[in-house]
Amino acid sequence: MLKRDSGFSDMSTTIESKSTTQVNHSEPVGVSQQIVAYVELLLIGVWLGSMMFFSFAVAPSAFAVLPTRELAGTIVTSTIGKVEVIGMVFGALLILIQLATWTRESSARLIRLVLVMLMIASAALSRFWISPTMTSLRAAMGGNIDDVAASNPLRMQFNDLHQYSVGLMSVAIVSGLVLFFLTVRSWQTR
Repeated sequence: MLKRDSGFSDMSTTIESKSTTQVNHSEPVGVSQQIVAYVELLLIGVWLGSMMFFSFAVAPSAFAVLPTRELAGTIVTSTIGKVEVIGMVFGALLILIQLATWTRESSARLIRLVLVMLMIASAALSRFWISPTMTSLRAAMGGNIDDVAASNPLRMQFNDLHQYSVGLMSVAIVSGLVLFFLTVRSWQTR
């Protein structure tokens, strides 16, 4: 930062350099804290973005563009598996960041930790219960679900699981949006 030095008659300028940044005029935030904040927001943003891209672009496009619903289902199943893994890995990293940066004034941090755990639980339920069960139901119905009557118990169970899957993804996205907001807010007030 350039600063006029009034101690000299020739009004020379001096250069001040700081290795920290002030946020809201509180204690200085060091470079390591800035890196942690960046990594935390990057993890949340990529995870949230992957869920939203899957939900609003990949899944609807696959069913709208591909020639068969069976092929679209295969693409969606493969893609959601990757989103689930991202969620569990990034979620674990976010928990580590939460615990490593824990402070006494931790009520907001506790809320953020609960949101991360809710998002991880959604990803894990999808990965270890819903997706495998839907895959086995699809196989039991012969692969082409559209040829199975809507009143068939396997088809009804498949449809119910699909609704649970959509619900879990919705919970994870809303939790992620709130988590992103609270995380940005927490770093602004440090």
